[in-house]
Amino acid sequence: MTAEDPDDHAATFTDFYHRERTRLFRFAAVVSPHLDHESAVQEAFVSAWRHWPAIAATSRRAWLVKVIRNLLVDQARRWERPSELTDEVRGAHRVLVQRHRDPEAWHELTSTLAAVARLPDHQRTALVLRFWDFDDDEIAEVLGCRRESVRRYVSEARSRVSDRVGNQERRARGRGRGTR
Repeated sequence: MTAEDPDDHAATFTDFYHRERTRLFRFAAVVSPHLDHESAVQEAFVSAWRHWPAIAATSRRAWLVKVIRNLLVDQARRWERPSELTDEVRGAHRVLVQRHRDPEAWHELTSTLAAVARLPDHQRTALVLRFWDFDDDEIAEVLGCRRESVRRYVSEARSRVSDRVGNQERRARGRGRGTR
């Protein structure tokens, strides 16, 4: 793609936006539900539009996630982060997922989201991006670390969430996934 081809620029950006916007909105909402994640994502897409020809096609998602994270960090610096999960944060989680009819499943889901919100930033980001099917290279690019670190962060995050939620049985079953 060249800077002289504005039709191709608009078409590829539009396709990318429609394909990735929901995933990136949800990523931002889970990573920082107490911040204005919607404006961060929109601002990141505006920035992507401005720099579109210069962003390597293979790095576009990672580039956007880095911009979103930086915008959320800037917001967090301007606001005081709540030390505990407030009703507002819990309310954001309720908006992100459809309420289950089964009270036990709903409790486990909200407990899991609360545990994810309490993770250190690098572990929370790695876990959420893995959930949204980012590969190790993309996550490593976002976090500025090696692929091996990404795997460790995801493993540690899963372990911490499992410890907080208290569902060791599910964690044990999860280890065998993908071996069939």
